[in-house]
Amino acid sequence: MRTYLARGCWMLLIPLFINLFYGPLNHVKGDVYSLVTVLDQHIPFIKYFIAPYLAWYFLMFVVLAWFMKHDYELYIQSIFSICVGLLLSFMVYAVFQTTVPRPVILGQDLFSRLTRFMYGMDNPYNAFPSIHVMTAYIIFIASSKAKGYGKKAMLASQTLSVLVILSTVFLKQHTLMDVFGGILLGGSLFKTMTLIQGLRHKKRIKQGRNVISLKLKEDKYSTGFATKCGQVQ
Repeated sequence: MRTYLARGCWMLLIPLFINLFYGPLNHVKGDVYSLVTVLDQHIPFIKYFIAPYLAWYFLMFVVLAWFMKHDYELYIQSIFSICVGLLLSFMVYAVFQTTVPRPVILGQDLFSRLTRFMYGMDNPYNAFPSIHVMTAYIIFIASSKAKGYGKKAMLASQTLSVLVILSTVFLKQHTLMDVFGGILLGGSLFKTMTLIQGLRHKKRIKQGRNVISLKLKEDKYSTGFATKCGQVQ
């Protein structure tokens, strides 16, 4: 239990970074740019996408908790990819502020109210790249690599990730450029973390072989000690 609690603390970095940096950056500070294209103008507003959009952070932590229990290396890889992605996104927000025009929501149904609530909590300025898209794409890739992850669980996780990405444009929270930026950032960081972990794994294997070789050289009197150490490694 203590091990899981200690490992779970890594997930606290995500809300910590968001609380420290997102709010202060989500206000007009100077020039504000628009990345809205003709294609964005033809994308309809669909209020029902507020469900996956709001549920994403909770469900993301559920998926990360699964990784933590069944595939710790993938868990760390995903956490660090997300955290580095957050920091890089905040750096972009600080120097290149973009905004997205929002529709007026007049309905009184649950989905309309939730959308107005979300609009009221989140100013339309931290747009490029999309953090929702970046985190969802990292989880999408990681889900296909998780150990002990059944096909149904992988399909559910990836389907939710796709719905989250789509929700950002159908709720008029982000433009297509924001989406592409989030996918590029998330994919690049996850690939980089994969390469780093691969190099570390090769280094551990090499160190293990060196230890075995050293033990064999020390076994001058054929006691079998070195062979035993080699088998343990």
